[in-house]
Amino acid sequence: MPNHGNRKSRRRQLRASHQKNWLTGRYAVVETLRARKWPVSDLFIADDISDGDEIEQLLDEQDLRVQRVTSERLAELCHSTHHQGLAARLGEFPYDSVEELLETIAAAQGVKPLIVVCDRIQDSHNFGAILRSCDAMNATAVLVADTEQAIVTPQVSRSSSGAVNHVSVVRCSKLADEVEKLKAAGLTIAVASEQADSNLWAAALNRPVGLIVGSEAHGVSQQLIETSDCMLKVPMMGHVGSLNAAVAAGIMLYEIRRQQMA
Repeated sequence: MPNHGNRKSRRRQLRASHQKNWLTGRYAVVETLRARKWPVSDLFIADDISDGDEIEQLLDEQDLRVQRVTSERLAELCHSTHHQGLAARLGEFPYDSVEELLETIAAAQGVKPLIVVCDRIQDSHNFGAILRSCDAMNATAVLVADTEQAIVTPQVSRSSSGAVNHVSVVRCSKLADEVEKLKAAGLTIAVASEQADSNLWAAALNRPVGLIVGSEAHGVSQQLIETSDCMLKVPMMGHVGSLNAAVAAGIMLYEIRRQQMA
């Protein structure tokens, strides 16, 4: 007998793989075009799109392959009916290097460096939300590993509300080695953990900081904890004992920046 379940599973996998390269939605696509950071291979515009003046201006300023299609055809191409008349097929996301990050830290003036280290954040929505908070607090960079970590995809871009276009994302092979380099560059390394004894509000953070955030499933690795200078927890006043990783990261980023700029 034919295995219809496996056939459906393969179709879902193919569709998910197909969608990894597609960014849809007016705001997300326009923000990516405006930032000019993430290469756009092809841009598809529905022929019934309204108020396209801004898009036309961006097209005049950039050399892009543009195809105008019907709204129905656009939905077929990107496998989404929520495209809002725009879809972009993206190239590889341009990660920055550790060397570039260290140069930025060395040249920093005024605002103190603030680096977020993501340790195995595998949920795209959480990763995108962290990037959004990093942009809001003008974080210097986000450091991620090239394994066991969500990569930057159109889904991450949407979750970040386009912030991924404005945040330096640095990818490396081994987080612990690069965190040691951050320490050598003068950063205090703090681990966000609900198991910590130290309270975020009581910590002295008016200095360059590297904040390590772990996944909800695994937390921060023991190796990174041993590398860190302190562990901090967000004060909880309600009945729930923990926070989503992205929410905790956002709260900590705001408190660190508040102290750094005091």
